[in-house]
Amino acid sequence: MKISNRAETAPNPYGGAGIRAGSMPKGDRPIVLYPAYFDLGRTRDQGRRVAKRWAVESPTAQEVTAAAKALGLQPELEEGKAFPSTPWRKEGRVLVRADYYKTSIVQKVAKRIKESR
Repeated sequence: MKISNRAETAPNPYGGAGIRAGSMPKGDRPIVLYPAYFDLGRTRDQGRRVAKRWAVESPTAQEVTAAAKALGLQPELEEGKAFPSTPWRKEGRVLVRADYYKTSIVQKVAKRIKESR
């Protein structure tokens, strides 16, 4: 029994090639860390990902890189990249490769930045 008139091979309405996130081998894609994740001046809606007690005022991509390096994450700094919700602020971003969940990496980096200030 067919409920919809849509063709079985219709393209994905959300874009993409129909590749599921789980189809990539673990560790192939880097974890992206933006300074906005650690910024005390931002709300959660504006992109902060850590609790206020671990956030710092105006973090830089260099600080995020130093914290990630201290944790042994082999970071790559990309200057001139912007957080998607604020494309006019080219603060940079940091790419790390790890087999951990992104949330745990963000929290560990935040604690390291806070301790270094």
